[in-house]
Amino acid sequence: MIKLTTQQIGRCGELLVQYILLKHGVESAPLTTDPGIDLVAFPNVKASTEERRKPVTIQVKTCSPRSDPTGSKWLEWWVSDKCLADYIAAVDFDHQKFWLLSKKEFEQRGARSGEGHRLWWYIPGHEYGRTGKREEQFKEHEMDTAIPRVFGLE
Repeated sequence: MIKLTTQQIGRCGELLVQYILLKHGVESAPLTTDPGIDLVAFPNVKASTEERRKPVTIQVKTCSPRSDPTGSKWLEWWVSDKCLADYIAAVDFDHQKFWLLSKKEFEQRGARSGEGHRLWWYIPGHEYGRTGKREEQFKEHEMDTAIPRVFGLE
């Protein structure tokens, strides 16, 4: 199998997020340049309120699981304080799993790291007795659950 570059993995993440959005009737388009916003999304179906019919900006962060010598595996994303997006789409590239958090939720659930915030959690079955966040604690942010709430499609 060909090893993808970081840019290719990032672009795959963006395309996968666009696919999930479109499955829910949400149109999206990438920006030509990246000012901290990767996608602009808009529901193409009747939203529950006019407020929810406004465009939403999304920064897509894609990663693969990380591991250490103890066998622990986790996912980790970092977002700059300068990020202009309304939402962060966190993508587990290897397992094709997706989460959607508002920037505020990302910052609250993550930890301060340099000039941004770092969000991470253990992959199921790979905690090895350590304390920390676990993937199941982010169920309400899984894209299939979050998209209807964010875009008023409930």
